[in-house]
Formats: sequence, structure tokens, C-alpha cells
Amino acid sequence: MSIRPVLAGLASLLLLAAPITPAAALQVAPGQQTTAIASTRLSVPASDGRAVLLDVWTAPDERGVVVFSHGFGGAPEAYRRLLSAWAQHGFTVIAPLHVDSQKHPNRDATGQVAFVTRLVDLGVARTEAARTHPDKPLIVAGHSFGSLMSLIEGGAVTVAGPMGDPAVKGVIAFSSAGNIPNVVTPDTYRTLDGPLLMITGDRDLVPGFADDWRDHRTAFDASPAGDKTLMIFAGADHQLPGTADGERFDQIVRATEDFLDAYALNDAAARARLQTFAADGVTVERR
Repeated sequence: MSIRPVLAGLASLLLLAAPITPAAALQVAPGQQTTAIASTRLSVPASDGRAVLLDVWTAPDERGVVVFSHGFGGAPEAYRRLLSAWAQHGFTVIAPLHVDSQKHPNRDATGQVAFVTRLVDLGVARTEAARTHPDKPLIVAGHSFGSLMSLIEGGAVTVAGPMGDPAVKGVIAFSSAGNIPNVVTPDTYRTLDGPLLMITGDRDLVPGFADDWRDHRTAFDASPAGDKTLMIFAGADHQLPGTADGERFDQIVRATEDFLDAYALNDAAARARLQTFAADGVTVERR
């Protein structure tokens, strides 16, 4: 892969780290309980000579696999309640600990390194999914910077070129990265023709990068219509997938699990539930 065209824009990616400090990325909302399914840690060699660390939530009764990419500076454990819920629902979750994570033993938060190694990490995760969970349908998901990675896996084309995986059945994107100068082009999301669930909030701001929460809806607006759903949670900020609790957390779990069932398992009833999803404080748009 040639990455020279993207280098000028990679500095912009570092702005995604602004709200993802250790306290913000790994905070746990009051009243959260220990997850029912704990993760295990794998170390898998990559083609670039690194050992890629993968956190895995294994589904007891597996029906599919999710590859998840965390936010810049964060870690999979920040989302453990949600990822555990998906595993309980029958979807094993494989989540790399990216090198930009403040939990990574060999941390490197350089924009260029973060972009390139994340793509490698996720390739390793998908290969591991195919090797150890053969014939299981694959969904990709991510938060913030990780959502850009999941959108690329699902077919979005940045200036780095096409890197989509045809095995991907759908994309779940929390707080999409939006319009990153010199990386995301006006055509980036025109090739994102598969199912998409985007979740954001009307206080989902990243100062200096996404000063308007509507920037997070770009992939929804610019991708081809068909099986696209956008959910906007009133009052929710950039940390929504890691800090939601109570009814809000239940709504996120319900919507995402219906998406998993609908598009990984071709479950018509789940698709109907997703298409009619409604809840107080949540604005839903469909294309």
C-alpha cells in the first residue's frame, strides 16, 4: 500500500485523541456491573514484524463474529460491557489493542503510524476470525478513529486507496470520523454500499476536529441509499458507547444486536425491528 498521499492529512487524525485521555477513554459510568463474559488476550504475528494484541470476547453459542476498532488512545476494555453483550448474543468479538492506545506496551501515537498499523491490526483480526471461526458471518464496528477503520473495511475508499473486505456483511460506526482533510474525499463513502448503522449524539463534539456534531453523519449522508440507519441520541457526547448506562445502554444494545442479526444472519424479524426502532430521546433516520 502506498501511503504518501495521506501523510499530509494524518496530523488531523491526532485531533481525535483530544477527548480520549486515559480517564475519558476508560471511564466507567456509575452503577455499571462486571461483564458476564470476560475477554482473553491473544498475541498474533503480523506481516510487518509486530505482535498484534487481540482482546477476544468468545460467544458461548457463536453465530457470528465482530471485529471492533477502539477510539484513538483508547482500548477495547473501555467498551467491555457492549462487547460482552454482543458475545452473550452469539457474536464473538475480536478487538485489536492498537499501538496508539495508552494501554499499549509499545505505544506510538504518531498519526502515520496509527493509521497504517491499525489497518494491519484489523487485517490480522479478520484473518484470525476466518481461521478460528470459519464460515461465521463477519460484521465490523468501531468508535471515532476506529469507526473510520471499520468504514474502510466495509468499502469506503480514502486517498490511500481501496482496502475493503468483501467478507464484511455490515458496519456499525459510533461517532464516525467525518471529514478528515486530505484523507477523506468527496467520493470516499460513495463505495460504501453495504448495510450501515451509525450512532452519534447531538453533543458529540471533538474540539478542533468536529466542532459540529453533524460532521459525524457524513458517511450516512454520502453513501448509497439502502440499509442505512442513523441514530442520534439527545445529549450524548463523544464517549457514548463506553459510558452509556441504564435505558440508553439498553437501547444501544437492542439496536446493534438487531443490526447484527439482520445483516449477518439475514434475520427478517430483526431487520423489521431495526427499521421500526423508536425511543424517546433518539432521532432515527433511514436511507
